[in-house]
Amino acid sequence: MAARLRRVQCEADECEAALAELERAHADLQRQVAETEERLEELRRQRIEAFERFWFTREQRDRARHLSRRLNRRLQRLQHRIRPFENWLGE
Repeated sequence: MAARLRRVQCEADECEAALAELERAHADLQRQVAETEERLEELRRQRIEAFERFWFTREQRDRARHLSRRLNRRLQRLQHRIRPFENWLGE
């Protein structure tokens, strides 16, 4: 009976050690998950900021192109209006 008691106590001690190791592993995994979630949140924030910069820059480009086309048309109209006078002045 004493041998059986020692065996059961030994088994309980082994289970206790295994549980302690599993708890350490679980705590480590929880820490890694928390760090990964923080990193993911940071990456999502960076992605949103990059997307905002992309659209802002695209809108700036589109406005600049629009203004460039308008100014170019205005310049062409002015050149067209001035040409007849250049011929009249003999230039």
